[in-house]
Amino acid sequence: MGRLSLPFESYSNPPSSTAKMLNCYIEQLPPDAKTPTLLTRAPGVLAWSTVGNGPIHTMIQAFGYLFVVSGTKLYRVDSNKTATELGDIGAVNATGLDIDRNATSVVVVNRPNAYYYDGTTFAQITDSDFTSRGATDVEFDSNFLLFLEPDSGRFFGSDLGDETSYDALNFATAEAVPDNLVGMKVDHQQVVLLGEESIEIWQNTGIAGFPYERVTNGFVEIGCFNGRTVAKLDNSGVWLANDYTVRRLNGVTPVRISHHGVEQSIQTASIASARAYSYTRSGHLFYVLTFPEVTWVYDATTQKWHERQTYGYNNWHAHCHAQAFGLELVGSSVSNEIGELRNDTYTEFSGTQRAHWVYQPIYSEGITAFHDRLEIVCKTGVGTTSGQGSNPEIMLDYSDDGGITWVSLPNKSLGPLGQYRKKVEWRALGSSPQRVYRAAVSDPVELQIVDTIADVRGGLV
Repeated sequence: MGRLSLPFESYSNPPSSTAKMLNCYIEQLPPDAKTPTLLTRAPGVLAWSTVGNGPIHTMIQAFGYLFVVSGTKLYRVDSNKTATELGDIGAVNATGLDIDRNATSVVVVNRPNAYYYDGTTFAQITDSDFTSRGATDVEFDSNFLLFLEPDSGRFFGSDLGDETSYDALNFATAEAVPDNLVGMKVDHQQVVLLGEESIEIWQNTGIAGFPYERVTNGFVEIGCFNGRTVAKLDNSGVWLANDYTVRRLNGVTPVRISHHGVEQSIQTASIASARAYSYTRSGHLFYVLTFPEVTWVYDATTQKWHERQTYGYNNWHAHCHAQAFGLELVGSSVSNEIGELRNDTYTEFSGTQRAHWVYQPIYSEGITAFHDRLEIVCKTGVGTTSGQGSNPEIMLDYSDDGGITWVSLPNKSLGPLGQYRKKVEWRALGSSPQRVYRAAVSDPVELQIVDTIADVRGGLV
C-alpha cells in the first residue's frame, strides 16, 4: 500500500466510517500551503464570572449590559462583572426560555408568562390581552415585540414601542397548514414562523391594524421539531427539521446541511430537550446543537461538522451564548459560571478539555497489511512553562475490529516549550486487514495537526 496520508474527516456514515472529531475541527489552509487543511483545537472556555445560583439558562447583550437568567432570576451584569439581581421569573418551564429586547426594555418569556425590565422596573406583563394568550417565544421587529401563542398557529404583538400594552386584535395566524407554531426568528426584517409541519415567512407591510402579512411564496413544506434549535447563522436561519435533518433557509429553500452520521445520532437523541445557538470565532461561523446525549457543531465556513463535549459528560455544558463587551460569552448548563470562548485557552472553566479525533479505516482489501510506522505531523515544542502540559503528550490507540475494542500505544511527547523539532511517531505497529487509529490530547496546550502519515505494506496472512 505504501505511504498513506490519512485525511481528517468528521463523523459521517456509520458503520461504514468511524471518522470523528471531538473538541477539534478542520481549518482550511491557503492554496499554496503544503497541505489543504490542518486539525486545530476548538476554542476553550476561560472562566469569566459567576452569576446567581445557576444554571445559566439564557443571556443577551442590551443597553451596554449583559442580561442573564441564572436559576429563577434575571440579572444585569456590567463590564466589571458586577451582577445585580433584577427579579424572579419563577421555575423555568421544560420548554426553555426566550429573551429579546426592544428600544427600552429586555423581555423574558417563561411559558406562558413574560417579564420585562425597563431600566428601573422589573415586572410581569399583566395586560389581559397578553395573559389571556400567554407566550412561548419573543422576537423584536419594526418596533413591535412579537410573541408566539402556545399550542396554536397564532402570533401576536405588543402595541408599537410598548412592552406592557397589548390589543386583542394584534394577532395573525399562520394557516397554510393547520399545525402549531413551535419557533420564531426575525431575519432581515422578515418573521420566520416555524411550525411542526411547515414554515411561513411574514413581514410588516404597513397595513392598517396588525401590519403583518405572509410574503409572496413565503411557504416552506418542511417543519421544525423544536423551536429552541432555531438560530441565525451567516445571514440565514438554521433549525432541526421534522425529518431528522438540520436545515438552513436559503430564500424559501430548506437546504439540508447535516449528513447521515449527524442524522442517525439525532434519531436516538432527546429532541424535546435540544437547544441551539450560533457564534463566530476566527472567521468561522458555528451552529451549536446540543442534546442531553451529544453536542454537534456545524462550521458554515468549511461546511464540516464536529462534536463538543465537556470532559466526563456526554455533551458540552456551554449551554447558551451572548456577544458582549467585545467577548464571546457562554453560560454553563450545570453551574452559575459564565466563560469566554478563546482560541488561546485549552481548558474549559479551568477543567480538562480533551480533544480527540478518529481517522477513517485503512483497508487492505482483505489482505493483511503491516503497519511499519505512523507519524503525526504537528506543531511541537508547545509545552507550558510549568505544571500540567510542561511536557505534553499525544495518545494513540488502534482498533482492528471497526472501533469496537481499542489497543493503547505508548504516549508520545509533543515537546517541552521550545523543542520545535520534536518528531511524533510510532513504529512496528503490527498487522491487520483493516485498522482504525484514534488520537487524543488532554494537556492544556496548542494543537495543530498538519498531516498524518502511515507507512503500510500489503502482505499475505
